[in-house]
Amino acid sequence: MATHAGTLAVLQALKARLQSRMGALLGVPVTVNLLGSGQLGTPPAAATNALAIYLHRISVDPVGRNRYLPPAEGRRSARPELPVNLHLLLIGWNTSTDLEVAYLTAAMQVIGSTLVLGAADVGAADPGWGVDETVQVLPEDMSTEDLMRLWDSLPGDYRLSAPYLVKTLRLVA
Repeated sequence: MATHAGTLAVLQALKARLQSRMGALLGVPVTVNLLGSGQLGTPPAAATNALAIYLHRISVDPVGRNRYLPPAEGRRSARPELPVNLHLLLIGWNTSTDLEVAYLTAAMQVIGSTLVLGAADVGAADPGWGVDETVQVLPEDMSTEDLMRLWDSLPGDYRLSAPYLVKTLRLVA
């Protein structure tokens, strides 16, 4: 079962997967950056060619609530789990319009309708990650109005982006 380190481990695994697969699709080395809120306020530097991943929200998965993990070895009581979903924006973080579009659509192509990340992708960064645990990266259903509201609340101006959901990261509670 994932620990608190699982959240960052999943983001790093997604970054690595996108970087390698997008590079193969586009035929050039690709940079993928994890952005924090403070970095959204400043536009990309001149000649920046990258895809950005921005985690804008973490929510408790309403479907997975009230589930319990088997008791730990030597214990009797079941352990509660905290199932969370990670809400992401993939952002074309480029100064070139052509590359902004190419990077974002290549990332969307890599993810497709579902991308699965498992122990081989995440396990080294979070030793609590189980060998049979996986998360799915899915397109998130978000209206244009909701996307605009999100960007209005963020520092910086709107950038070409697509919302995605990492479903369901099961944390030990």
